Amino acid sequence: MNGISGHSFHYEIEDRVKNNGWEVLSEQSYIDDVELKPRKVDFVASQQRENHNPRGNQVALVVECKYLDHDVKFWFRDNPKNRKAYFMDGYNTDEFFLNESRFHFFPPVKVAVNLEEDTKKKETMREAVMQASKSLIYLRQSPQILYTKGLFYPVVVYKGPGKLTDQDGNQLKDILYYHQYEWRDPKTHDITTRSLYVDIINESSLEKYLDDIFKKEMDCLMEFDSFKRRMEQNKVRKTRINPAL
Repeated sequence: MNGISGHSFHYEIEDRVKNNGWEVLSEQSYIDDVELKPRKVDFVASQQRENHNPRGNQVALVVECKYLDHDVKFWFRDNPKNRKAYFMDGYNTDEFFLNESRFHFFPPVKVAVNLEEDTKKKETMREAVMQASKSLIYLRQSPQILYTKGLFYPVVVYKGPGKLTDQDGNQLKDILYYHQYEWRDPKTHDITTRSLYVDIINESSLEKYLDDIFKKEMDCLMEFDSFKRRMEQNKVRKTRINPAL
């Protein structure tokens, strides 16, 4: 992130996330799959939860901060409600998402699918979206730091004089952005098309997202995990009592 405003904003957001009870790893490196060279995302924030296997269980945010000094127009289309675009590992998504209303990617009727901005700028909103997306895909690979069970979110946090609008000129604050990316594995060069939802959050909404969305959705996952384990334990207990079952 270039410029004094950008750097100070990055550290301000890190401190706010830390103060909210998250562990923060600043400036995490990943390999850009196009340029095949190391790049850095601003930070990774995580909270560890109860786990019953060596791969752990956590909710993690891969965050790129953007000091916005220009306007950005977003184009909206119907929300595909793509369950595979949710970065969740270690659980059955079909069972977990039976009640889609509990998860913030699904209720919106429309989502942003493209954006338009001054491409002469050194740092664009599109670049921030792509950095959050690419770094999450990379860091989710073994043996990287996010190769664990849990929930994972690519996030862009912004502030500045620039405004966000939709295609009709309506001013926006927080945006759910959906896109597909053809990821080229830096080691094998195999290409995998990955769908992603990216949260683009105004800095004034940061604590609301941390508490009311990310933490709550992880709470839902832990409730689901606990329920599944109780069901398995009851099944084992019944089998011991009546082996014919």
